[in-house]
Amino acid sequence: MNPTEEIHHKLAEFESLNGQGTLTSEAALALAGRAAELVIEQFQRDQSCLREAITLICRIAADENSEIARSGIVALFPMLVERLNDSFEPAACRLYDQLFAQVIEFCRRLPEGKRLDEGLTKFGLLTESDLLARKTNLPTPDSRLPAPSRVLLLSRVTIGADVAVTSAIIAKLRQAMPEAEFVILGSRKLRELYGGDERIRIHEIAYERGGSLIGRLTSWLDVVAAVNEELEGFGKNDVWIIDPDSRLTQLGLLPLVENDHNYFFFESRSHVQSTAFRRQQSAENDLSAECQPPEGGTTNTIGQLAAHWSGELIGNSELTFPFVALSIEHSQFGQSIVAEIQNPKSKIQNRVVAVSFGVGGNHSKRVSDEFEQKLIEHLLTDSKVILDKGATQEERDQINRIVTAVRSAGKTVVELSEATKLDLPTDLLRQADVVTWDGSIGAFAGLIAASDQYIGYDSAGQHISAALGVKTLTVFVSANNTTFTDRWQPYGRGVVNLVKVAKATKIKL
Repeated sequence: MNPTEEIHHKLAEFESLNGQGTLTSEAALALAGRAAELVIEQFQRDQSCLREAITLICRIAADENSEIARSGIVALFPMLVERLNDSFEPAACRLYDQLFAQVIEFCRRLPEGKRLDEGLTKFGLLTESDLLARKTNLPTPDSRLPAPSRVLLLSRVTIGADVAVTSAIIAKLRQAMPEAEFVILGSRKLRELYGGDERIRIHEIAYERGGSLIGRLTSWLDVVAAVNEELEGFGKNDVWIIDPDSRLTQLGLLPLVENDHNYFFFESRSHVQSTAFRRQQSAENDLSAECQPPEGGTTNTIGQLAAHWSGELIGNSELTFPFVALSIEHSQFGQSIVAEIQNPKSKIQNRVVAVSFGVGGNHSKRVSDEFEQKLIEHLLTDSKVILDKGATQEERDQINRIVTAVRSAGKTVVELSEATKLDLPTDLLRQADVVTWDGSIGAFAGLIAASDQYIGYDSAGQHISAALGVKTLTVFVSANNTTFTDRWQPYGRGVVNLVKVAKATKIKL
């Protein structure tokens, strides 16, 4: 049975279960998940988009039962969209545009999609074809454009991607625009990482990664409103809008300004390196002794590609890196804690290693509880450890299990949080073998900045560490392909090392 025949059977099964009121979330996930697989199979067969499968996924994702709808959203985003985009293949990007234009069209025709439809209509986008035509005809970088007074940058939604990509673009642009203000439209958490730079302002935008399908799409209207607010009082050419392949515009499919004037889109998933860029990369590695290519990897990181694209926009080929600009508060916090951990009265200067086992909810990026436990045991043979407790209860539970084991081995653990960070006596910190941190990303970045090394999985911490110039070791687990690892490896002034493993592989420490 070919994909087209099978999806017709799946649609009939959905209609039957839904009509009888017997559709469960488990059955919905099975149907939507198989539909996602059939989209991939059809694409691999003849490069076409299996529209009926997208329709089935949309119908499940828009169900009034939130549990059933969640099944459709899981199939649409993690199982299909992320799989396509993580391939970093131009053909997969084109398929994404086709299928997501269909998703937008489906949602705007729903009763609850009225605001979405009205917003698109105001931009003259009435059909899927209009959405795709607009995306195809977006402006390309042109270094002859006059420099703006303000640059608006859309957040990539995740902290790690904003450090790796968005900050790389800012670093390049600011060389040619010393007087420009840079405004990031994104999470308030970005203030914790860039609050130390007075030229960068955060305009808070909320995007619920765990929200409903309609909620995710209509949040675009808030971005349009924010852009219009930032444009007030400026001339036609005084403001640029930079979209670094942001989920806020569903990777460039949704517009922000009329006729896309001064809107520039960096399609990170299919950006092709030019011969000039490859020569520039070679020169960068020759000129900068500090910039060490990751061990066992290439230098085609997403941060470098973003910098290259930005350089084309302004005609600048100077060497730049992603960066973090911590506030004095967070920098001093990290320095003071690490100084006490190292114990200034001791004759032996202890090495301090910051560690995070956070994976942003993507458990496929983890090795195992056993690996994480043994890694901490290994580090404690010659180092003091700062261990982040993570962002979820599940991650905290795992760190608590490690803490219990470390204490059972006779080691001293001090638990530090936002509530206790100013009250801990110095003698307690000086005795610590492990200090756990349960608090803000800005404070943890301050701890990373003061440490001798950072170790973690493919997540935000690795990009923060590399941007701070701290020696970084990243464990990549079950990466989709070699290109994915090449793109998302950390990039910065410091030494970066990679360990690439399959899920079942045992890592030698």
